[in-house]
Amino acid sequence: MGIWSSFIESINVNKKEDSFTSRLHKQVGELLPEKSEESHLLISCLSGLMARIAYNDLKIDESEKAVIQNSLKAWTDLTQQECQAVAALCLGEIKELAGIENHLYCLPIREALSETKRYNIIVSLFAVAAADGSVDNSEAEEIRNINSGLLLEHKHFISAKATVLDKIGALKANQEA
Repeated sequence: MGIWSSFIESINVNKKEDSFTSRLHKQVGELLPEKSEESHLLISCLSGLMARIAYNDLKIDESEKAVIQNSLKAWTDLTQQECQAVAALCLGEIKELAGIENHLYCLPIREALSETKRYNIIVSLFAVAAADGSVDNSEAEEIRNINSGLLLEHKHFISAKATVLDKIGALKANQEA
């Protein structure tokens, strides 16, 4: 089963034929018409996950926007201008996207990417979480759920979290006390 058909099936199983993830996917397709359907899907899933983490505290900092743009640049063959446009698109839709189940983003990524690349997505999500200076417990828990949705082991989560150890909220509070 292909990536796109799995994505459609997951939407239909949840009876969300006009879901926000398919809406984001459609908007990415309109924004980047020269890219393949699989690229549209991967870009929309990656940007959707990063936007979820950025908006976890109900606000989006400029530093989080910059990390999302840089991560998109690293993960895709998009130009800097295209990365800015995709980041603006997913962050503009975030209030609607925030309610989307993680598995709708994770299933296509699981099928398309190796374990190493999925792990690197978790590292990227921690970078987004740390961009504002602190990784809160709620952000870490959201990333833990995504880690599970990407079928990664707990050791992947711990290793990725260690990349931002100096930004972990609970540890920062202990250091300041």
